[in-house]
Amino acid sequence: MMSPPASSQPAAEAPVKSDEGGAPLRACSANLSALSGIACELQAQLGDALGKPDSGALVISGPLDSDTPLERSSELVQRITRVVAGKVGGKAHETQTTRGAAQLAARSRAFLYLEVRIAHGRLEVTADVYRPVKGFWARVRNPTPEPLKHAFASRALDAEVRSFFPTVPLVAGKVLKVKAPEAQVLALGCGDIDGDSALELVLVGRGAVHVGRIRGGKFVASARRNWSGLSPVAPVPLREPIASVSIGPGHVDVGLTDRAKGFRFDVTLDPIGTLAAPIPWPGNGCIETYQTLLGRKERPCRDKDAPSTAPGYEHRGDAVAGTSLIDTSGKRHQYRALRAAKEQRVDLRSDRGGRASLANLGAQLAMGDLDGDGAPELVASTPTMQPADDALIVYSWKEPAAPAERLRIAAPGGVSAITTCPAEDAARSYLVAAVADELWLIR
Repeated sequence: MMSPPASSQPAAEAPVKSDEGGAPLRACSANLSALSGIACELQAQLGDALGKPDSGALVISGPLDSDTPLERSSELVQRITRVVAGKVGGKAHETQTTRGAAQLAARSRAFLYLEVRIAHGRLEVTADVYRPVKGFWARVRNPTPEPLKHAFASRALDAEVRSFFPTVPLVAGKVLKVKAPEAQVLALGCGDIDGDSALELVLVGRGAVHVGRIRGGKFVASARRNWSGLSPVAPVPLREPIASVSIGPGHVDVGLTDRAKGFRFDVTLDPIGTLAAPIPWPGNGCIETYQTLLGRKERPCRDKDAPSTAPGYEHRGDAVAGTSLIDTSGKRHQYRALRAAKEQRVDLRSDRGGRASLANLGAQLAMGDLDGDGAPELVASTPTMQPADDALIVYSWKEPAAPAERLRIAAPGGVSAITTCPAEDAARSYLVAAVADELWLIR
């Protein structure tokens, strides 16, 4: 949750537009995989500069420049070349080469030369279109011609790209503990709300909503919004308050059962609007409350939101979690979890049709891809009534296999909220948990 180091960007990215909250969005969907998103942005910038699809123009890549060791760098570059070629209408050249050698390989054809770089947890591709140079003497007179058109695109690394990296085991490292801004944190969320490549941590307490980062051994808030100035108390609040956070491009959705309404905010916690139902289900819309439980069916949180593609439930529960992940093939999938309160059972669903259940789990849940393999992890507390005996339990769910326990971390003091943070810079994903009156950052 620290600001990333600056990296030079040779050109502006694809044109941007604003969402309903005024946050910048790419011309290409943020839901695309890293490779598909980069190819889309390059095509948007280059237009028809490469010529007609049947012109025989080549797409040629240079060697990969990476700040992180890769096991299969040539294979990654080949995949990038093929994906970009398919989008811009060129023919992929399978051999990596220098720009000068690329001109010889293209001969009398136009070509697109790609420079591929991995730095600070992002994949960056610079693309230059070169005109065909016909004739030996023309090449002698101008051995290094200027490009006809230039483009640049960048995306955060996802599981498809990380599948070319060495496998990283899922083990708990050092735990950083800092004081929480409220004594009782009810929900946590973590993600890049404003698209600046730095993660924000969102905390929901009974008194306020906070946005900030952990810096210098403490939580540093960049925004705070009191509930009293946002929403009246709910007509029938639940006996035990339930809160939830869901982060999307340019916004964060927040709900608390103590309050009548849930809200969509921008990164400064200025309200964009109210939610269609009071509690957001991360990655899966919003839900109503029903007596002492959460509803079993969701609806889009706002009119323009897409509905969830994951199967629904036949029962209600007292805790929800969910995520949307890119797998190693570059396809996006949705996952969700609902805890049946009396049975202390968590039921998992995926848009592939997968179903699984885990018994004897607590009411604090989170989902995310902690090891970067494209399959979700479920993080849960225990159902103990003794805070000194609580723990964080991590399960991996690789369909169609049953979820497998991967990690257990003692959390004496009691867990009141959990979130997973996506990978930042060259580091992997990590956990943040509210334990007693502290925030635990677990890498």
